[in-house]
Amino acid sequence: MNPVDDRKTLHEVMNQMKAIEASLYENFEHIAGIELLLSSDNNSTVKDAKISKNFSILKEKLEDTTDSVKVFMSMLKEEQRHN
Repeated sequence: MNPVDDRKTLHEVMNQMKAIEASLYENFEHIAGIELLLSSDNNSTVKDAKISKNFSILKEKLEDTTDSVKVFMSMLKEEQRHN
């Protein structure tokens, strides 16, 4: 039996994914705060180029993860419609 064929399992997977989504959005709030801390108050330039570059990579990965979660949730919702 395919696990997603079981409605209860599918529902629980979706609940867990919703928790992941909520966590990701909360992380973006922290990302925004860090961006403010890394930029200079004088002219909005970065305080440390190396740290800012690595932080940008982290932010991109978080954005990619968020996109992947959205795709996965869409697939689960489609699966739910067929069950």
